[in-house]
Amino acid sequence: MIKNRLLQSLNSMWREPCYAIIHFVLPHFCLICSTMEIDTRELVCETCWENLPQADSSDRIFNELNEKLSGQCFFSQAMSLWQFSFETQTIIHFLKYRYFSNLAFKIGKSMAHRIIKNNILDENAVLIPIPLHSTRARERGYNQSYLLCQALATETGFTIENHALKRIRYTSSQTKLTAAERQQNVKNAFVVTDREKIVDKTIVLVDDVITTGATMNACASELMRNGAKEIILLSAVKA
Repeated sequence: MIKNRLLQSLNSMWREPCYAIIHFVLPHFCLICSTMEIDTRELVCETCWENLPQADSSDRIFNELNEKLSGQCFFSQAMSLWQFSFETQTIIHFLKYRYFSNLAFKIGKSMAHRIIKNNILDENAVLIPIPLHSTRARERGYNQSYLLCQALATETGFTIENHALKRIRYTSSQTKLTAAERQQNVKNAFVVTDREKIVDKTIVLVDDVITTGATMNACASELMRNGAKEIILLSAVKA
């Protein structure tokens, strides 16, 4: 494709700012199939979107995570929208590193339907995005989990508490770590900063991808220790 060749020819330092310009000037094709020309506000054609691999049931995801975690499990439910695949990995990459808010809204809307399908209808439920360390937040410029929460709040009416939980320790990437190493990596990495916002509340912890559950369980542990009533995990992708 012309767009891909242009992007590949750009020096890396110019690729990101030039991407948005190329994205709107040239014909825009689905980032997955690369054949369907679609509206510039979209990234994925409806056919590809509808064929994304659906995640397992919440019970199966919960049981799988519970088996991987050593020690206590601090959440009561775990839900994901899609199973990991090349297609879902591509979508998350664009969400995580390209700041496509339209994509975040579309994903978040679908995640909201998953919440409703699982009867999570507590009026007092609170959405909390997995927080980024301040260093990582400056590097990226935004928290993709917070973008998902914004869409979820619009669809469900749940409150977002973006500052009730804070990451206080910079952690290395979890990608190449074992399940046990992941748990150790995020141990004591999070603190509740506003206890009143979470006491006796059902907390829906939101992230883009969940793999072993180590990061989200570390957050859940801190939230439960500070008085949360119940923790539910929600991610776009189950890896």
